[in-house]
Amino acid sequence: MKQMKYIIASLLAAMTLTACDRDGDIITTSGAQPVELSGSGDVVINKDYATGLALTLNWTDNSRLYTNDERVQTPIGTTVNTLQFANTSTFDAPIEILTETGSTSMQFTAENLNALVGRVGLESDVASTLYIRMRSVLANNVEPLYSNVYQIQVTPYSIDMTVGFVLDADRNDTGNTLASPLSDGVYSGFLGVGGWYNWWLQEGNGVLWGNIGDDGGGKPFVISSNDQHWNFWYPGMSGCYYTIVNTVRQEWSALYIPALKVSGDITGDMTYDRKANKWTLPYHATQAGTATIQIAGTGKQYNAQTGTDDAAAVDTPVAFGMEDGSLTFGQTPSAITVDVPSAGDVTLSLDLSNPKEWKCEVTEGSDGPAEIPQILYILGNDDTWNFDQYLTLYDEDNLCYAAAVNFNCSWGYYFSQAKDDWTHVNQDPSTSEWKLIIGGTDDNNIQAPGVGLYVTIASLGWMSYWYGMTDPITQVSYTGFNDDWSLTDMTAVDGQPGVYTAQVTASGDTPWGVQILLNGSWDYWFGTYADGSLRWSKKQDGNPVGWEIGKTYTLTVDLCKCTYSLTE
Repeated sequence: MKQMKYIIASLLAAMTLTACDRDGDIITTSGAQPVELSGSGDVVINKDYATGLALTLNWTDNSRLYTNDERVQTPIGTTVNTLQFANTSTFDAPIEILTETGSTSMQFTAENLNALVGRVGLESDVASTLYIRMRSVLANNVEPLYSNVYQIQVTPYSIDMTVGFVLDADRNDTGNTLASPLSDGVYSGFLGVGGWYNWWLQEGNGVLWGNIGDDGGGKPFVISSNDQHWNFWYPGMSGCYYTIVNTVRQEWSALYIPALKVSGDITGDMTYDRKANKWTLPYHATQAGTATIQIAGTGKQYNAQTGTDDAAAVDTPVAFGMEDGSLTFGQTPSAITVDVPSAGDVTLSLDLSNPKEWKCEVTEGSDGPAEIPQILYILGNDDTWNFDQYLTLYDEDNLCYAAAVNFNCSWGYYFSQAKDDWTHVNQDPSTSEWKLIIGGTDDNNIQAPGVGLYVTIASLGWMSYWYGMTDPITQVSYTGFNDDWSLTDMTAVDGQPGVYTAQVTASGDTPWGVQILLNGSWDYWFGTYADGSLRWSKKQDGNPVGWEIGKTYTLTVDLCKCTYSLTE
């Protein structure tokens, strides 16, 4: 684009100074022209009609260049037009919106306009002047042109800047939030996330914050709100993170908390429920009354200096306390008083789901997080009806399980949630194909995709199943050892479907983990984890288990059991 602008500028100069027709006349061009800007008038923004039309801006077309010779053709759509919005006529720090090439109008909903003027700095519930102009640029070495300044009175409604909304990678609202009690652009709170979780933060004024992105892999924990930003991402460990997003300093941080210990009148190790964003400790109370406790642990601090490097993360004390009846968080524990409702089985819980109001309480009953099964059994895939084969959990949030499955069956297959549990999890006859039902019958068994080794996936969150790739597995390769991302084919082990081996020499670190590619495609793969497991389409950074520089290993992968090993 930059090259094109310089070419256009050079062309214009040549046309003006040197180009002549046969009669010796000089051909000249008008160059880009400033637009004439107008609009639909003053606005009182109504928050009850957030999606309704609030403002329309119109401008004249300056996308075409003209010469004094009709025979000379000029480029169309070369002018870059950018709308500028400001709270002063001098446009000292304008908010800019790039317009589409060749467009001559732009519309704003009430919601969008309110967010925009909030960024400009107009006061809520007060009529203020909004200054608008168009900046037109033909080329980098040509001075920009400006339209007339269009002024309107805008009365915005108040925006809650005490809450930042956590969006997923696709910019959908997750229901999770961070809090900014002072409305100062600093948002904080606890989030329960999976390893390498991708997310965005959106302020109440509509500004979307993400990570600075570049060709070098981005700058972890350095944030930006421009259109070229990437989403944020957490380190590779799943769990509880105390998260701070500072839009003023344009950075964020993540304090990973792997464990919390309770001391005082109640003792024990708490368990974290990631989905509920809550820590719990069931125990037996000898009597009702009050208990005084302390809650503390040691976390790992990730920030702009450490990046997502686990080795660089700083060990940091973490602790909770109580001040004026409200929970506090810091590095030094202080006394927390809780009411114990009765003697018997009770549960101490630390609820961190609301960033504006953390809660620590004791409730009756044993209420810990439900244990999530790590495997999902598959029966009948090879006409054997035992519990020897299974899929492995790779997506805890959606209860997704995957593995390579060797199919050669006559009667179809089904899933089971527990060993020796013969309750069918198979195709739902009342819905379309690919849907699952718990408690089906043999008549609803799922038909095999064919004979051979297929990546099979089932989700108990979405209650559906599918296959990771259309074709059976015919080729297996590894990549990533020694930070070498070329493909090396592996050899199938006779009589052991899904088991493959290869030789590999450790000549250096493997900082980004290893991928086991299927059929030579980067789209289909299992990744290594530090516990010796494989996960479908996921991997953990760092050396695989047993890796030691200078040694030569036999790498063995079992795609059916989702495991790998390195043997000298």
